[in-house]
This record gives sequence, C-alpha cells and structure tokens, in this order.
Amino acid sequence: MILIPSTASPDRPSPDAVCHAIAQRNGSPLFLVSRLLGGAKRRLFISAYAAMRVIDDLVDENFLALPREQRPGQRERVLEKIETWRLQARAASRHAFTPRADSFHPDVFLALNETIGQSDLGDWPWDALADAMRHDVHEQEIVTWEDFLAYCEGATVSPAATFAYILACEVQDGHYRLNRPDPFCRDQVRDMAIFCYLIHIARDLAKDARKDRQLITIPTGMLAEAGFGRDTLAAGLDRKASLIPLIRALTDRASERLATGLDPIARLPLRTLERWILDRLLNKYRALHLQLIENPLRYL
Repeated sequence: MILIPSTASPDRPSPDAVCHAIAQRNGSPLFLVSRLLGGAKRRLFISAYAAMRVIDDLVDENFLALPREQRPGQRERVLEKIETWRLQARAASRHAFTPRADSFHPDVFLALNETIGQSDLGDWPWDALADAMRHDVHEQEIVTWEDFLAYCEGATVSPAATFAYILACEVQDGHYRLNRPDPFCRDQVRDMAIFCYLIHIARDLAKDARKDRQLITIPTGMLAEAGFGRDTLAAGLDRKASLIPLIRALTDRASERLATGLDPIARLPLRTLERWILDRLLNKYRALHLQLIENPLRYL
C-alpha cells in the first residue's frame, strides 16, 4: 500500500483543522457548546464529532439522497466504506491508525489517533454507530418499539455516550481517563438520549417525510396506529391535523424517557462547567418537548 502524507504542509491543512472544518459546517448545537470546553477536551470532542459526522454524511447525503432506483448499485460500495470507517476508528482508538491511499477521510483518523487514541473510551461507540449506518444502507424497516430501541443504540446512544465521556473524563498528562466500566456512560445517558432523539424526530417530521421514507425512523406499528405508513406520511403533511395523534405519541414516549432518564444522567461525575454545558443542551430539548406538547403542529 502507498502511504499518504500525515503532516500538514503550506497547502494542506492539519488533521485538527480538517476536523474543525467538518465539525463546524452544519452549526450543530453540540459544536457550538464545545467551544466552552478546555483546549484538550475541545480537541477530543472535535475529532470524535468529525469522525461520526463523516460516516453519517456518507449515508445520508451520498447514499440516501440518491434516487431509490440508483441505491442498489451503490449499496455494497457504501457498506464497504462503513466497514473501513469502523476498522479505522477501532485502530485510532488504540493510537494505531496508519493512513493509506484507500483510507476513508484519513486526516480525521490521524486526529483521532492523538485524542481517542489516548483515551479509555473503548470500541463500543464506533461499532454501535456502524451498526446503525448499515441498518440505514440496507434500508431495513423499524417495525416494533423494540426495533426502534435497538436502532437507537447506534443512532443516538452511541454519540450521546461519547459526548458524556468527553464531559466526564479527566485529562492527565496528555491522556483522557474516566476509569469506569465500559457500559457506564451509555447506561447513564441512554434514556435521555432517546428522549432527545424522539423530540428531534417529532420536530423534523415534515422535513424528513419530504426527503425520503428511510429517514422516517418511527416504528411501523406507531405509524399504523396513527393511520400512516412510511410511504403515506408525506401526503399527511397536506392534512396537518391528521398528524396530531402521531406527534402526541412521540411526545408521550419522550415523556416516559425523560422521567426515567433524569436520575441516571445526574449521576455522571461532571465538574461545574461540564454539568452546565450538559444542562444547557438538555434544556433546549426539554423546551422543544413542551412546545410540541402545547402545539403538536408547531414545526409542520
């Protein structure tokens, strides 16, 4: 294999700069609050966020954005990219990623070498997110609530647990350490992550329905109870009142997760600044939750 350059040059941005450009381009609230973190933790966040962003963009923008009839011809190629991404992330988590000519976003993983590769985060977030991405590329149905929860492990619990780790870890001599059992962060954030995801789904229902049925991650059973299928939901946007039962079902499920998620997330060992950052983010979703309860049609 031919190795590609791993250092910046006058006409080549550094790996950290590449990650920063990726992380800032969609104006995510997570990126905006990350600026409040100290330098070492901010660097850890930027590289982890960029790594997760590039695989999500590959699936959503480069695959699901294709006309449906073109996807079968691209499916295997994208699945191979997802596996390449997963293996690169696992290597970087051991400070062992080596860029090659066929690497996927190698600069991102060079940056990950120096951040996640110096941490005790582990492999689970990368494996779980890869599972969710493969689910999307296979265009599998989410039929039951249990299917939805399984999908959430990769789609929302994985990035949320990674963010919680970044907030909770201690920086020691260039290393990041939490010194807790591997499931700790995901167990503490799971219900609140699902709460936020359900609110995200309810808020973006119209936008996702207009784009593609695969972006609708609501269980088929929940859709059917509200009188819809994935292929008929977009038509319901012309009859907004007909969507009220579906949005209420989503906010009811979110209320359940909020009730069970507050105590676990309060047990994260956070310093004052990190706790304030987390509370600020969660309060945004809690405000959206209340808005959708008061007016289910607010974002349609």
